[in-house]
Amino acid sequence: MRDALVFLMFLSAFVVVIEPAPVDVIFVAATVVMVATGLAFNVAVVPLAAFLLLYNLGGFLSYLQVLEDSRAGMFVITSSYMAVSAVVMACYVAQDPLRAMAVIARGWTASAVIASIIAIAGYMMGGSLHEYLSPIGRAQGLFKDPNVFSTFIIPPTILSIRSFLMGEHRRPALATVNLIILLAAQFLAFSRGAWLNFMLAAVLLVGLTFVLSPDPRMRSRIALLSIGGFLLAAILLALLLSNPRIAALFSERANALNYYDVGETGRFGNQMRSIPMLLLRPNGFGPVQFRYYLGHDPHNVFLNGFASFGWLGGITYLVMIISTLVVGVRSILVRTPWHSHAIAIFACFVAVAFQGVQIDTEHWRHFYWVTGPLWGLYAAYYSAGSSPARDSRPDGTD
Repeated sequence: MRDALVFLMFLSAFVVVIEPAPVDVIFVAATVVMVATGLAFNVAVVPLAAFLLLYNLGGFLSYLQVLEDSRAGMFVITSSYMAVSAVVMACYVAQDPLRAMAVIARGWTASAVIASIIAIAGYMMGGSLHEYLSPIGRAQGLFKDPNVFSTFIIPPTILSIRSFLMGEHRRPALATVNLIILLAAQFLAFSRGAWLNFMLAAVLLVGLTFVLSPDPRMRSRIALLSIGGFLLAAILLALLLSNPRIAALFSERANALNYYDVGETGRFGNQMRSIPMLLLRPNGFGPVQFRYYLGHDPHNVFLNGFASFGWLGGITYLVMIISTLVVGVRSILVRTPWHSHAIAIFACFVAVAFQGVQIDTEHWRHFYWVTGPLWGLYAAYYSAGSSPARDSRPDGTD
């Protein structure tokens, strides 16, 4: 029942234009069932839970100065919910990593493919369907924002590529079609941050898998598949850019900086102007108050940590990101049955954490869905009674 509910939770995640979204309702049901059936709280997950508790405590203290703002109250509630989801997913993965990651990968991949088909159809078609599914001329499907949609489909894309590298796809032809759909949808969302996110995650996945593989035949397989994947992506890109409308929007979006990024009141100007102000405010501005002080949202999750969660939340968030990176490195430097999953999830976490410099990610479900499982994979290894310093490394040395 746990696995079925987790699968349904991820499967339903392609619809988030309504609140609460179906995925949130199913998550609550899954959590109740997990607790009722004895889901163990792994001791190795305690640091993650502590970080998220302190982070949200900072948000609550910051909220006390703007109690009259209902949006701020909902922001705090949403943050707490996201924190719970990360801890629950960590504990779920820790109990049976291989089984849990298989459930997550199947559900998330199916959801991402459905979301991508809807988004592509909405982008390509005209009329009311285009206006609803692509309101700003970029593919987003049943998401509220193309940036969130395009980053949501990155982890299942990386997990699918992992399966190709490991030779685990039972129907490789179908898996290839699904991968093409995911890549096409991601491109048509025209999110610069998502493009960089995917490229970083993919390079990390392939590079780490290649370097940490002790088998020369596996390394040869990875090299050949990487060349094939690059050629496939190049052909897909050429086909998409043959459409004049797509080519024009790509030319516009491919710029490193746009007009709203530069200048004293642009994205980066606002960020710089906010730093002296936040240094004088231990409680920050209050949740979602940044725009009232500087005209726009911060578009930087680390800066928003200090603005919406005060010094306590901002510092805790930084420590949590660094600690998760350390946990991820430990997880990929030891040989476990779930080693390839650890590399894939670590690659996704690094990419989305890095993207936080460019956009607010604190309420992205998929950020917590890679953070929690990464801690869960480490917790499973920790519970096995091994010490990272003493266990065998992936290259077979001690």
